[in-house]
Amino acid sequence: MFRVQAVHRSFTPTGSPFGVTESERTEKLEQLSGVNKRYSRGASNWESTSFTWDEIRSHHTEGDAWIVIKGLVYDVTDFAPMHPGGRAIYCLAGKDATETFTAFHENNTWKRLGDLRIGRVSEESQAEAPTSPFVEDFNKLRADFVAQGLFNASIPYYIFKVLSTIAILYAGQALLVAFPKSTAAWWGAALLVGLFWQQGGWLSHDFCHNQVFKYRPLNHALGLFTGNVLQGFSVAWWKGKHNSHHAVPNEIDGAMPVDPDIDTLPFIAWDENILKDASPSVRTLVRYQHQLFFPILFFARISWATQGVQTAIGLKDPTQRLLETSLIGLHYAWMMSVPLYAGLSIIQSVLFLVVAEMLSGFLLGFVFVQSHNAMEIYDGSKDFASAQLVSTRNIFGGVWNDWFSGGLNRQIEHHLFPTMPRHNLAKTADAVKDLCVKHGYVYEEVGWFEATQKVLACLQSIAAVA
Repeated sequence: MFRVQAVHRSFTPTGSPFGVTESERTEKLEQLSGVNKRYSRGASNWESTSFTWDEIRSHHTEGDAWIVIKGLVYDVTDFAPMHPGGRAIYCLAGKDATETFTAFHENNTWKRLGDLRIGRVSEESQAEAPTSPFVEDFNKLRADFVAQGLFNASIPYYIFKVLSTIAILYAGQALLVAFPKSTAAWWGAALLVGLFWQQGGWLSHDFCHNQVFKYRPLNHALGLFTGNVLQGFSVAWWKGKHNSHHAVPNEIDGAMPVDPDIDTLPFIAWDENILKDASPSVRTLVRYQHQLFFPILFFARISWATQGVQTAIGLKDPTQRLLETSLIGLHYAWMMSVPLYAGLSIIQSVLFLVVAEMLSGFLLGFVFVQSHNAMEIYDGSKDFASAQLVSTRNIFGGVWNDWFSGGLNRQIEHHLFPTMPRHNLAKTADAVKDLCVKHGYVYEEVGWFEATQKVLACLQSIAAVA
């Protein structure tokens, strides 16, 4: 299923877990919607140049992208393909990106914006959209957390997490090598390898979000190790998809998902509006989505890994393409070598890895769907913090929940402060709850069982009208 409206506020980024690929989506959008002619006045006379919001909003495409940060207008058209955070920048084209930019970037990034600056928002337009009291309070809260050092990671904690996570992999591989003819050991080893990929995914998530080191190239290097080598997926793919999700969680544009994480047709529809242009065959499939949902999760990691490989192969920069594809190749060589060493045939080794992938897909998918699904899906932009709060739920904290979900059970705090290390998220919860109470936002926090019930009820309600 693919739908393109006549006019788009922004380009939807990387493809969904079960939907179209990034290349397919981009090609289709270019064919059907085209790109606006770029309008840039250069940085030299930016102080005397002002734009209305109507003009800024018209520069919202991949070929013509402007953003606003603290009242200043930046033309990011040429910079966007090189953006270290991936395609998420396109989600903000034609919009005010102040809060989102602040949430994802260190202070030293501000000085790099100068060459992209082309003007400022006109005084009349700024008066039309004043900063809300809620956004002011959120910005103050974030500044308080920065002052408290809550964005500083504990390096011993992450050393422990890396070593203990890799130990899960070695335990699974050792079990397979020790008892290659035991059915129970075979399944136990597959489960351990799948669990390792789940837990390793949380680690890669932390590094790619720049939660661990202030020196971002080091985060990127460890992201490549924990992502490409240990997980077998492309960091470039992950950043494009996941950062876009953070920028516009649960947002749709008419019938088209802007958030790639809810772009899951033809298998799953998370909102009735997404079905507006669905074909009869897609609607028939969606009628059974609540029954097919858990089986589909087993294929989630295979789908993500496939998209990652496709993205790595398609990278335009030859050095980056060689690096990412080589590291992914190393991953599969490593993962195949152990079952072969244990005495399994090539077919048996592939089957072992497929089963481990499917088990990992379920473990990953089960955690993911609790966070945003069956929460509000909105058509139109919201300010950064509001978008996170209305679209996100927490799962109760605790030693087991925190470990099993990689800290993503504290999804509200993570979405509000994506560069904050996971071990500090719980320290912010009370203040975030107070912010929600003050401004009338719901802070949803439930257990795994209740969250699963909400997700299945949502799927069933949409299936009923498909």
